[in-house]
Amino acid sequence: VPIVVISLTVFIIEIFYKHLHAYLISENRNVFIGLLFYLYVSTTLTTIFYRQTKKITSLSIFFTIFVLIQVVFAIATYGELINIQKHLLKKSQQDKLIKEQKQLQEYTRYLEESEDELRAFRHDYRNMFNSLKISAQEGDTKELIQKLDEYTKTNLNAKAFEKYRDVNHIKVKSLKSIIIAKLTEMYGSKIPYNFECRDDITKIPNNINELDLVRIIGISCDNAIEESKALLKQKKKAHIEIMISSNEDGEFEYEIQNKRRDSEISLKQIQQRGYSTKKSHSGMGLANINSIKNKYENMTISYEVPKGYFDFYLVIEPEE
Repeated sequence: VPIVVISLTVFIIEIFYKHLHAYLISENRNVFIGLLFYLYVSTTLTTIFYRQTKKITSLSIFFTIFVLIQVVFAIATYGELINIQKHLLKKSQQDKLIKEQKQLQEYTRYLEESEDELRAFRHDYRNMFNSLKISAQEGDTKELIQKLDEYTKTNLNAKAFEKYRDVNHIKVKSLKSIIIAKLTEMYGSKIPYNFECRDDITKIPNNINELDLVRIIGISCDNAIEESKALLKQKKKAHIEIMISSNEDGEFEYEIQNKRRDSEISLKQIQQRGYSTKKSHSGMGLANINSIKNKYENMTISYEVPKGYFDFYLVIEPEE
């Protein structure tokens, strides 16, 4: 009987190897292994009982039926757990897509409004300069500067105009999406910021996973935003500087610098997993960034803490 059971087990594993392997490496592997262990213990106890009694009794039949019921129950429970998780994941993905869609719609609306402002400016700039021409000819520079200043304040919303400046140079969709999302959050939280991207970013180095780069940018921006919100809460000035560039050789650079609270920072400490940043700088997630960096030999990340600031700098060298 043991030989038959072992042979049957091996046969089942051979057939369902891929499914079993997928379950054993999935996020629910602990639950799956726990159910297998539970079934193993139940079956072993039933086998021991058979060996002790050496005959089929009503109690042994009961245990056998009980084990079978437990098998069905375990499979059904695990299946229902997977279905619930799929449903939650699907809802989470839908919520994320809706959020990204709203952000892209806002970006599109911003471009349309900026285009309208530029069109209106172009429509009457000749009249404006004709009006200022007289002041310039008469040498009244003070009046000229005053009129230009008034016109700018009246006709151009400088803050709105700068909201997504240079984002149009980013052509990589996933990268553009995360930048739009974070700039939108900064703007909505009234955090002063400056974003600069003078080069057209059409691609990233081939050996870098886009999602890994997006995660790094997302974490670094979240840290800067969290620290800036803390500063604003203390009625202190906050500011975030972001720069992305790429040269002809394919080298990719990303830097984000933010004002920070007056506190001592240990670069080694803030990169440790589980470090709480409520008392000092927002270092949450830097351990995750380091684990991503360790996957790539051509990725370099550095941290600096000049007085009053925290600086995050990333460089990705092109493949040789």
